[in-house]
Amino acid sequence: MGIVWLASYPKSGNTWVRFLLYNAIYGQPKESLDIARKIPDIHRPIPFDPPTTDRLLCKTHFAYSEKHPKITQTEKAVLIIRDPRDVLFSALNYRRLAGMTQDQMSDEMYAKRFITSLGDSEFQSIGFGNWKSHIESWQRNNSFPVLTVKYEDLKSNTSESLKAMIDFIGLDIDEDRITQAVKSSSFDSMRAMEIREKHQSPKKAGSANKPKSLFVGTQGARQSKTYFMNTGKSGQSLASISPSLESAFRDAFAQPMSENGYFFE
Repeated sequence: MGIVWLASYPKSGNTWVRFLLYNAIYGQPKESLDIARKIPDIHRPIPFDPPTTDRLLCKTHFAYSEKHPKITQTEKAVLIIRDPRDVLFSALNYRRLAGMTQDQMSDEMYAKRFITSLGDSEFQSIGFGNWKSHIESWQRNNSFPVLTVKYEDLKSNTSESLKAMIDFIGLDIDEDRITQAVKSSSFDSMRAMEIREKHQSPKKAGSANKPKSLFVGTQGARQSKTYFMNTGKSGQSLASISPSLESAFRDAFAQPMSENGYFFE
């Protein structure tokens, strides 16, 4: 069975893409873990239900290298990229979900570290690279074809972006199914599922040793109404954290951003 990787630097829209593709291929999920069973996440292994097709869609945040797990079984990759300013905000929210408090690291301190490292330094330490190197690693590989999909295009024309991914992967899915998949994978639908799953009883949710949801987050984050499906915004300014950050970000990211079609106004 050949693998089609859904590759992305963290917080670039991979979960949304998995929802879109699951809805298009299998129909509406009953719970978020249905997606993980059919389109697994290499970083959160759970028992999965192998697809009946001759290819497996699988999520990865690892940078491409010859040491990437299962890389010799790869047929293709869909690379999802996003404006790194929005990645920064989403990654900061993720850190809050994981329990990082303002006392441990303020928003401004996190942003400065992100700018200096061209990404989240913890992500880099576990093999994801930084925003620039992660994208380059997949785009410049010579072993298999890669389709680059921008998060912003997914937002502005979800149907066309989904069609492009389906065609690239080699799936035969009709227009009505695509239309329904887009509707079922809206931000509001995914947020509603996250809220429902994070408020269900422990008995319904499962044992402490089993994943209860595709949406991560601590008990404290849930109580503070911090969600994995945060805002999904684009074009955010770091000036909302500190006026000096936007120029610092521009100095660090202008070149790699322009290489990927992102420009400062």
